[in-house]
Amino acid sequence: MAAPDASAARSHFPALNRSDWALLENAGGSQVPQQLIDSVSAYFASSYVQLGAGYPMAAAADATVASARRLISAMASESPESGFCLLGASSTTLLNGLAAQWAQVLKPGDAVVVATAGHEANVGCWTRACEQSGAELLWWHPSGVDGEDTAPLDALEALLSSRPNAVRLVAFPHVSNLLGGVSDVAAAAALAHAHGARVVVDSVAFAPHRRLKAAEWGADWLVWSCYKVYGPHAAVLYGSNEAWAGLRAAGAVPPNHFFIVQSGYGVAAPAAGAGSPWYPYEPGGPSHEACAALCGTRAYLAALAAHRGPFQDSLTGDVGLVSAAFELMEAMEMPLQQRMAAYLEEQAAAGRLRMLGPRGGGLQRVPTFSFVPLHTTPDAVVAACHAARVACRSGHMYAHRLCTRIGVETEAGAVRVSAVHYNTVEEVERAIAAIDAALS
Repeated sequence: MAAPDASAARSHFPALNRSDWALLENAGGSQVPQQLIDSVSAYFASSYVQLGAGYPMAAAADATVASARRLISAMASESPESGFCLLGASSTTLLNGLAAQWAQVLKPGDAVVVATAGHEANVGCWTRACEQSGAELLWWHPSGVDGEDTAPLDALEALLSSRPNAVRLVAFPHVSNLLGGVSDVAAAAALAHAHGARVVVDSVAFAPHRRLKAAEWGADWLVWSCYKVYGPHAAVLYGSNEAWAGLRAAGAVPPNHFFIVQSGYGVAAPAAGAGSPWYPYEPGGPSHEACAALCGTRAYLAALAAHRGPFQDSLTGDVGLVSAAFELMEAMEMPLQQRMAAYLEEQAAAGRLRMLGPRGGGLQRVPTFSFVPLHTTPDAVVAACHAARVACRSGHMYAHRLCTRIGVETEAGAVRVSAVHYNTVEEVERAIAAIDAALS
């Protein structure tokens, strides 16, 4: 499929048109489209009221939140009915809440497998849950000296087999935000399920690039950050119906008010979420302005999907729109990914830098690249990029344990350059020129 030129996307992003910076720090957060800005502005101007009160402005606010929920369900899976999603302030907040639920049901003799390649958001919460419950923590390490395989299946099989019938949960990254390699979620989930364990997948670094398919992959829980997927500073935690029900049946008490937890119904009208499965898990409810922003993200995805033409498959509505948009994003990113991968591999072979994560520019990775310069410092490379008006950064990227594991100094960290579909090959070339000058 021929992908549209990046200008088709860039025209919707004010920040890309008001600055001559090449914004290649998208793994830290993407830009937002004009549709989002307009949607939030309209919400504040017309329906900034509490939900469920019954009068017209409240009904409009109800509709905004309900619309956002439909979108995030469609973004999570091509089968939205397979589970339900929570909206929260951040992925870290949502994962901490899930881990607190698990800490109520784990016990001595149980075990939890945690991937060291993960962002600390999906690591630290599980170490604390094990400390609180007395469960054993089993570390799942990446393979290769540079972390070429983020989540090796043979290592997972060995861990699961070492504690027969004891492992309750496996937590791992879909993509390491430092390494950029894509884990085989479906295979890891199938392996965990065969041993009686559930999986928690951190898809934060995957979601900006390709279509999420939580149910199809067999993910029990899957989290991503909206602000890295052309949306507001909020996050989503999908859970399958079976996984949520199993956690509740095991004795975990949701965190909302007792009368909501006990009955499933609160004081608000059904349109505000009372009686809905997510209601006991969202104390205080979601950010309504973030929901308005998500409605703007939908409008952008629709504008991008229009470049594909009429949908030719059986997916309709939000599900079809999301699938079409991300199909285009993947195609638009591939030239950027291939160019940066080729350059870094060449420099690694020349002994100028240490490239982290998998080699190659194909589907085994996303266009998030990290490297350690061998004859200068990460800060110096970043300074050279900034002088050339290329936005990137250095550090451990909250993958502190991963850096320690693969021998990357945690204070200096690595240089990270990360592209998304609205970036251009010319911007990647600018970054390469700046990096090359710094390495020299």
